[in-house]
Amino acid sequence: PIEFSAQLVENTLIPLELFGEPWVLFRDAEGKAACLQDQCAHRACPLSLGSVQNGNVTCAYHGWQFNGQGDCEEMPSTPHCKNVGVKALQVTEKDGMIFAWTGEDDEPDIPIPELAPPAGFVIHSEITMEVPVEHGLLVENLLDLAHAPFTHTATFARGWPIPEAVRFHLLDKLSGNWDPYPIDMAFLPPVMTESKIGLNQPGKIERGVRCDECDKHLHQLHVCLPAKEGHTRLLYRMSLDFMGWVRFIPGIQRVWKEVANQVLGEDLRLVLGQQDRMKRGGHTWSFPVPYDKLAVRYRRWRNGLAESKGQDRKKAVKMNAGEMFMDEGRQEVQVNGR
Repeated sequence: PIEFSAQLVENTLIPLELFGEPWVLFRDAEGKAACLQDQCAHRACPLSLGSVQNGNVTCAYHGWQFNGQGDCEEMPSTPHCKNVGVKALQVTEKDGMIFAWTGEDDEPDIPIPELAPPAGFVIHSEITMEVPVEHGLLVENLLDLAHAPFTHTATFARGWPIPEAVRFHLLDKLSGNWDPYPIDMAFLPPVMTESKIGLNQPGKIERGVRCDECDKHLHQLHVCLPAKEGHTRLLYRMSLDFMGWVRFIPGIQRVWKEVANQVLGEDLRLVLGQQDRMKRGGHTWSFPVPYDKLAVRYRRWRNGLAESKGQDRKKAVKMNAGEMFMDEGRQEVQVNGR
């Protein structure tokens, strides 16, 4: 997933980066989402500086127009040349999100994940942010709840006591629940995290109860897209199974975005510090402890794919994540591709 469907309105261009390459999203003449390389075939001007005319991206430099497949349909002021175009990604829409296939093969060979909120939940906010942190560090941060009472003292964890022990109980290889907090959490390959938070009272997380024992719930989806080196395009979706009327309050989206930015800001100064130390040769997993279990499993899954690259990429993508985990011992943990 690279963007929320609701964000891509008609006659709008959304520039983004994926794996260090620039792309531009728009809706074509049929209203379908399209994603083109953000570089005109003529003089390499960013197409995102232009506009959408009749469902085509129109370059702001010389008016060349490209359809949703990347073909150049108009070349003003000059005879039209055949077989001119720009690269286009295959895209589709599902669960209110726009998905792009960036693989080397022409056709996707993996299924599109199910990312709709659970039954009974209503989406209240969808936010896209650019974060100056490598996407894996952000994923590991999101999969770690033990840091909350130390880091998020000005936001959602204000007043939380420090537990004697924090544990993560696995339900399968990449999901489980936290103890003593009523929170279920999962990593969804390749770059998504999902959490369901139990709330008996709005805004209050109670200790010692399970998520399903609570009357009210907050559901969160984070998509951490590798934009370029050291940068992540973060898609955040928040859903509730109570207080459905809140989403109709004027200005509520500004409130949700401000809250999201405050929480992210508390994390960001720490994760940016980690990123700096990694560049200097430091290790983020020098001494993992039991509550690091889920984040460690994510890192080992990712390292397994990196090690398989060049041997059999298709096999690596399809590999059952569970095959990557032989031992939870510290000596088995590989970090940062080493």
